[in-house]
Amino acid sequence: MGVDITGLDVRDLGHRWGSLSTTGRINIHWATMQLPVSLVDYVLVHELAHVYERNHTPTFWQLVERALPDYETRKTRLAALGPTLWLG
Repeated sequence: MGVDITGLDVRDLGHRWGSLSTTGRINIHWATMQLPVSLVDYVLVHELAHVYERNHTPTFWQLVERALPDYETRKTRLAALGPTLWLG
């Protein structure tokens, strides 16, 4: 996506799959590693898009779609699969 980030951390984020800090560091929930690779990609692209657009505006979703044209399918799949994962 042509994005520079300052780092990546894997941690417990409660109910969120990922977040982007104000310093440009991406945080990914450790439970994400249980997901199929296509959904891990969705979580990462979602957070990378926040580098350009902090909120979930139409512009944000256009950025996500540019990287993942099938993002809506992945988003729906994540919503269905997420609650079935082991969270400790």
